[in-house]
Amino acid sequence: MKLYVDGNLTDSVSNESSMHDILFKGDIKRFIPEGRVIKSIFINGTGYDDLMLNADKSKAFKLGISDEIKIDTMSQLELLNGSIDAVIVFLTEFKAGIVKVTDEIRWGNSSGGFKNFSEYLKGLTTFVQIMEKISEFLKIDYNNIVYGGKSVQSYFNDLEKILSSVLSAQVEQDYVLMADAVEFELKPNIDIWENILKDMKTKINGAPDSEGK
Repeated sequence: MKLYVDGNLTDSVSNESSMHDILFKGDIKRFIPEGRVIKSIFINGTGYDDLMLNADKSKAFKLGISDEIKIDTMSQLELLNGSIDAVIVFLTEFKAGIVKVTDEIRWGNSSGGFKNFSEYLKGLTTFVQIMEKISEFLKIDYNNIVYGGKSVQSYFNDLEKILSSVLSAQVEQDYVLMADAVEFELKPNIDIWENILKDMKTKINGAPDSEGK
């Protein structure tokens, strides 16, 4: 098969295997420039970026000698900036969404509010996973990173306690308490996370922190 990396044709990769093996175990790894990571994958002209995230799908995706792979790469800094930007966008949308959740609950539509909130919780799980990846990538310990006089890890702990309180109120069907916890505890915590991420991005890119946090 033919392999293009950043528009340049490399030596042909001849083995037939699953996309997962080729990407993560096979010859392709040696063609990725040092200090860069995969940004996008096109196979025979069709984008398959999700193969990098879905291990089962990539293992089931078979490639043969006649296939053509085009890979674009990006720097590690681009990856970090893109990840942080995506999380900030999610948190902004999350805040708007949970305001609607509290409105629905207070107006008596508890079932609709719970359904929407469950969807938002799935997004928070992704947020935590991305933050863990950033920690691994930068080789940092959130216990040692301080924002606003507290460690970043403490904000994770706060978020966990708040979510536990919200879910407990849901189980007990205390809708007033649940709505209050979402609006007055969860939303302010998300505000802080937005600022933490903006601060992290500033420091990652080497600019001075104007707030001095």
